[in-house]
Amino acid sequence: MTSKSHRLILPILATALLLGLPLAASAHEGHQEDMSDAELVQMEMQEQGRPVNHVADHHDGDRHDDAGEDHHPEGAATEDAPAIEPLTPEQAMEAAIAQNRASSVSDVLGRLHPVAAHFPIALLLAAAIAELMLLVRPSTGLEVTSRFLIAGGAAGAVVAALLGWIAAGWRLTDRSETLAIHRWNGTAIAALAIVATWLAFRSESRTALRAVLLVLAIAIAAQGYLGGEMVFGPNHLGIR
Repeated sequence: MTSKSHRLILPILATALLLGLPLAASAHEGHQEDMSDAELVQMEMQEQGRPVNHVADHHDGDRHDDAGEDHHPEGAATEDAPAIEPLTPEQAMEAAIAQNRASSVSDVLGRLHPVAAHFPIALLLAAAIAELMLLVRPSTGLEVTSRFLIAGGAAGAVVAALLGWIAAGWRLTDRSETLAIHRWNGTAIAALAIVATWLAFRSESRTALRAVLLVLAIAIAAQGYLGGEMVFGPNHLGIR
C-alpha cells in the first residue's frame, strides 16, 4: 500500500474511532455483565417495578441484609397488597415480545427510524471527510465520490426524517424538549442535505458546499446525542 493511500485511510479510521467511543460508553450495563436476552428483559421489568425472580450474578456475594431489619422478598404478600407471582426470565421475555408486537403498518414504519438513521449519518460524514481531503490535497480526485456520498446521504436523510415523523407523531409541538429538538434538528438535516446535493451537482463553488457540510456534521453529532438521550435517559454519556 502506498504512502498516499495511508494518508487517506488514517483520517477515516481516526474519525470512525472517535465516533465509536460514545456508542461504547453508552452500552447497557447488562450487556457488560454478559446477561442473556431474557435476563435483560427481566432486569428492565424489575427496574420498572414489576415483580421478577432474583437473577444471580457476580454481585450476589456483596448483597446482604442488615441485622435486625425486616426483609420482605419480592412478590411477598403485605397488609396492603396480596402476593404476586414473580416472572421467570423466560416469562418476562414472552411478555415483552407480546407487549412490543406491532399494531399497524405505521407502527412498523416508525420502528424502522433508528435503522434508517444510520445510513445518512455515515454517508454525510464520509462526504465531509472527502471534502476535507480535497481541501488539503486537491489531487486526490474525490469530487465524484463526494457527490455520490452527498446524494446518497440526502436520500437517506429524507427517508429517516419521514420515518421519524411517523414514529413521533404528526404534530408541530412536543411536551418533551428533547424530542422536539430531535424532531426539528432531524428535519433540518434532511433539508440541508438536499441543499448540499444541489451545491455538489450545480454549483461551481466548493466553499459553500463545504460550509453546508460542516453545519451538517455538527447537526448530525448533536442529533446522535439527542437520540441517545431519548433511548438511555438524561446525561447518558455521563458528562454533565
